[in-house]
Amino acid sequence: MAPGDRIDILQRSLGGGRFESLQCTMGFAVTAPDGERLGVTAGHCGAPQQPVGVKKWIVGEVVQSKSPEVKEDPNRPGHYSPVDPFGPDWATFRLTDPQVKLLASAPGMAPRSVGTARVGDPVCQLGSVNGRRCGKVTKVLGDWVVADIVTTQGDSGGPLIRTSDNAAIGIITDAVTLTDRDSGKVTQRLTQYYSLNAALRAAGGARLATN
Repeated sequence: MAPGDRIDILQRSLGGGRFESLQCTMGFAVTAPDGERLGVTAGHCGAPQQPVGVKKWIVGEVVQSKSPEVKEDPNRPGHYSPVDPFGPDWATFRLTDPQVKLLASAPGMAPRSVGTARVGDPVCQLGSVNGRRCGKVTKVLGDWVVADIVTTQGDSGGPLIRTSDNAAIGIITDAVTLTDRDSGKVTQRLTQYYSLNAALRAAGGARLATN
């Protein structure tokens, strides 16, 4: 498994050998303080101890997870939005299948350090749905980064790097659509990311793996 690869996190059993799962994307490989190698993805993808699958095989489990609390929109039943859109959104997972390895790099994505985003930074992301997409950082709000890159459901958890120095910046958390207030016409599509620095601190001081 490598940055940008698809992962499926099992949410619940439907009986008869069937399961409900959520497609997400592996972000970065990291090393925990105890030396264990872990993968990073978005927190809303799964809760601790939920199984992680690849191509219908269970290969691991979620270790830690933090995600914003959500509430249902009373005007749109079945649609949920975060109570605090700036709450932490990160997770780590471990592999339990010894035949599967966590790789630190992928084609077009070879992080060498962890960086802090700045407006104007040239960046690229990898998502399991949209693949490699590039753009620039448009806004930095505390532990959150926004870039002018289009993303799709399933890309969540994917990595964002700064291309000028291959610094790991963040993980994909959500698509942002801006519309004209009067016409309702879409004016811009963006992506929101949670800072990898913040996720590593919250995970107890994990470090980015580079090989």
